[in-house]
Amino acid sequence: MRAFALSLLLQLFAVTAFAQTEDEPGEEMVEADAPKLDRASAQALLAQALPEGQPERIALLQQQAGAARTLEDRPRQIAVLAELFKLSAGRPEMERWIRPYLSAEFSWGRQAQARAAGEAVMADKRYSPLARTGAALRLAWYAAQGSDRAIALRTASLAEGMAREQISLLGADSPRGLAIEVERLQVHAESERWRGNFDAATASLREAVRAGGRMLAAAPASDPALRQEAQALTDGSLGMLCYALVRAGRAPEAIAIADGYVAQARAGRLGNGQDARWFYRQAHALVAAQRYVAGLAAARESDAMLASAGASLASHTRLLAQLEQLNALMGLKRWAEADALYQSYLAAVSDDALAKDRASDWRLRVLLAAENGRSEEALKEVERIHRFRGRIYGEDHPQTQEAAGVRGLVKLIRGDLGGALKDYEQLFVAVLDVPGGWLDLELRGARGFALGVAFDQFLEVVAQRALARQALEPRMIERALQLADRQRLSSTQRALVDSAARLRASTPQLAALLEEEQRIRRLHAERAGGLSELLGEEDRRRKEMAGEAFKSLPDAERKAAAAALRDLRERIKQGQVGVSEARAELTAQRERITKAFPAYGDLVMPPTPTAAQLRGLLGPDEALLLVHSLEDATLVWLIAPGRDEPAFHVQPFGEAQLAARVGAVRRMLDLSQGVAPKLDEAELQALYRELMGPLPLDFTRTPSLIVASSGALASLPLAALVTEPGGGHWLLRKAAVSQLPAASSLQSLRRLAPPREADKPLIGFGDPAFKAASSSTVGSTSRGLGAASTRYDAAWGFRYADIPPLPDTRNELQALARQLGGGDLRFGAQATRAAVLAAPLLENRVVAFATHGLMPGELPGISKPALAMAATGAEGESPLLELDDVLGLKLNAQWVLLSACNTAAGEQGGAAMTGLVRGFFFAGARSVLATHWAVDSAAAAALVPVALAPGLPRAQALRQAQLALADGKLGQGRWVHPYFWAGYALFGDPKK
Repeated sequence: MRAFALSLLLQLFAVTAFAQTEDEPGEEMVEADAPKLDRASAQALLAQALPEGQPERIALLQQQAGAARTLEDRPRQIAVLAELFKLSAGRPEMERWIRPYLSAEFSWGRQAQARAAGEAVMADKRYSPLARTGAALRLAWYAAQGSDRAIALRTASLAEGMAREQISLLGADSPRGLAIEVERLQVHAESERWRGNFDAATASLREAVRAGGRMLAAAPASDPALRQEAQALTDGSLGMLCYALVRAGRAPEAIAIADGYVAQARAGRLGNGQDARWFYRQAHALVAAQRYVAGLAAARESDAMLASAGASLASHTRLLAQLEQLNALMGLKRWAEADALYQSYLAAVSDDALAKDRASDWRLRVLLAAENGRSEEALKEVERIHRFRGRIYGEDHPQTQEAAGVRGLVKLIRGDLGGALKDYEQLFVAVLDVPGGWLDLELRGARGFALGVAFDQFLEVVAQRALARQALEPRMIERALQLADRQRLSSTQRALVDSAARLRASTPQLAALLEEEQRIRRLHAERAGGLSELLGEEDRRRKEMAGEAFKSLPDAERKAAAAALRDLRERIKQGQVGVSEARAELTAQRERITKAFPAYGDLVMPPTPTAAQLRGLLGPDEALLLVHSLEDATLVWLIAPGRDEPAFHVQPFGEAQLAARVGAVRRMLDLSQGVAPKLDEAELQALYRELMGPLPLDFTRTPSLIVASSGALASLPLAALVTEPGGGHWLLRKAAVSQLPAASSLQSLRRLAPPREADKPLIGFGDPAFKAASSSTVGSTSRGLGAASTRYDAAWGFRYADIPPLPDTRNELQALARQLGGGDLRFGAQATRAAVLAAPLLENRVVAFATHGLMPGELPGISKPALAMAATGAEGESPLLELDDVLGLKLNAQWVLLSACNTAAGEQGGAAMTGLVRGFFFAGARSVLATHWAVDSAAAAALVPVALAPGLPRAQALRQAQLALADGKLGQGRWVHPYFWAGYALFGDPKK
């Protein structure tokens, strides 16, 4: 019963559930010709004492390194590698042990020692420049896994500079030069990740894969160790690419890569542990795509392979395999199995402080205990966390409010509704009443999962009480409305925040404000961390002083200890003041940002208005409908003038059932896919009756209906619903329907008065040259775009040239230009992304794109909604107009027209459209006209010019154009079927 938030946040949880879950750049190297040891032989080697003679000592240490690695004896492995590392200075033949030591020490030993050893290599001139560069690259990657952005970027810059110098000396096409280039690109990808440029990070890793392939091709067959290194670097790059793709929301592409290598593993073509790693990489991507059953199977297979190979449970690889099993089990809500797995894993690594620390999280412990009947245990744990955070941050801090929210979830599971609601209210203050709260409590990792469950449990309780006709406090209905509206934005919020990074880079004043916000955030974290250490010390001393041993100490020692405790408590008070001051400074800085750049604030810190605030934004002829589906229920609110409280009802069908019904309706309406079933007006009326029938709708007073919906319902053309039996009683005849990405978007759209109307009527881009036209496609009216029209390549993504052309879109834009009195139209090779970015869009009232709309996951490599523009053939130049580009446009458009197939189609398209529409709003558009399906070109050429003609409010103008087709006034009766007129979705302000 946790449909939307749980499924969404599980994707985020799959990325960062534990402290470090990503693949490393490549496995440490082992001699290519080293014999494979069995466990008995490995143990015998480790039992041998080291000889005094240095050559013999080195020889045995090298053998012991392999033995320790076979046994997964990490302490011994680190100790042996440390001895080999000590012997490497001034011995070029020993430098090959530097990287294995640094990797083992950082991953399983002391991170500070690894950094110190790497810095020593860089500073010691006895090491070759190549060895120092390799150490710098490893250190840069390690720094990127930390929490200090400045250090990460600084070390990366230094390492990349050293790498470029070595590449120039060795030759860019030499095997050793290519090896350095691969590691440089891996480090560069991490830098881009820190900057929030996930697409750039992915591009760097793709290039690393290609460089690894070139290294393998250049490595001579007579050097098996070099070839093995090339394979390891390529494999590491591909593993990092899979995790990067998942992080960027491209799970389908990560699955495509992993599937290919899993197939090779099953065919026996992978060795050296690659096979097991590809199974958990596959599992990671499958879980992120919510394919939990398949993900669980892949993770279990990986874990079994690793176990049979002798990998310990505390190893890095077993951690990743165990993690994916846990993620999948929780996604399937198999709480008992998830709990058993987690508890057994923690018990197995109890003597390994590093492994246990990486696996532990209080939220998981609390959630799994509560969901498995151990509510007292869960409540005790979360109470402890709440008290401790309250002492650090104060009661009104988001960190403390988060703990209160998790406590509320535990109480809700226990049946304590009153207590739960008090705790939930603290959480709602943090995430709903404070726009920046969703930045403070970023919904990733275990936090995102636990709060996602908490949010859905709250909505589920509201729904079930409504269905049971139990009393609901108005405050619960209001908070449920706000939460549902905020979750509607969450599905695309990450893409918008990521895309805003490019905007930040191009706006110096904004960049300066945000850099200061980050500085204050780091200061706050540092002060909170210091205070946490002081509180831990106080607890330790207090317990010590309560013991019998302390009481037996001499009086002078006890007095000194008491004085020291008083001094410590005074420092704690000062620390608490410091944390509070930093928090206040952070709040003030965020207010400065939103005041100086209000549109940016709406984009990355969107407000969550109350029902009263939304009602105040409505005109006297407007009503606002909000619909939100859970797993087993659908919640509906109506806000209208003259009503103090929102009307509210719940229907006993959930997202899956609603999606099936919407899919059936779309198949009835969409004739573009062939012969559609006969229109079932009874079903169209049933949907209207169930969703809107219980509400006090009066279309004579409010003929403008604004709808904010999510999931499958966002792809339903509501104007085609039937209000009463008798034939042709479409909702279109009673109301003009418009849509919003979320109800809160209305606040952004109507906060400021519209600017002066642009001078020019139209600029349009259509029929781009994808370089895939053939004689068989000329004159085609089909706009379908499916995965079969592309070919996938792991290093490059998909074949853009295979996208089918859209010649009929020329007719649409030309007809529109005639209706609007002219226009600047760009077709074919002129309809490029660069042409859009360079065009004077600000001067035009209508900006039209007649091309394919590409939705995330529709094709490999597409992680954000994009428009397919003409290919230029220029190396490294993307032909896609992506969300990042949209945010950087300058518009003064009454309309943005997306006359393309599938721009608002299906559940995925509806969700992605939310992000694209918000991007156009940010750029300055007042409304976006998109399509639910591949509309008929001739009908579009007749309808769109009428809908965009000046005079009427936008929603009413579209309604009149649709009525003209439905009544046969346009098209001589050929276009009365809803397919021809219902496929248009108006997003934005329905007014002029």
